[in-house]
Amino acid sequence: MNPFVAYLAAIHLQNLLDDAAMSRRAQLARASQPGVPAWRRSLGGVLVSAGRSLDPTVGPERGARRSDAGVGRAVAG
Repeated sequence: MNPFVAYLAAIHLQNLLDDAAMSRRAQLARASQPGVPAWRRSLGGVLVSAGRSLDPTVGPERGARRSDAGVGRAVAG
């Protein structure tokens, strides 16, 4: 019976190690994704609207920044 008890103890120890590793990974995953508070997100909108009120000729350039460099690499690869 003694080898069987040692086998069960080894399985239990492995389960404990696996649980500790999973909780460590979950804690790291939560720490790597910092949440941005709502007041900081709204502050960005306030600053953008203030900038537009100072110089209304400047428009959003999000569409102009896109390039097709990624498409060329995908086709060439």
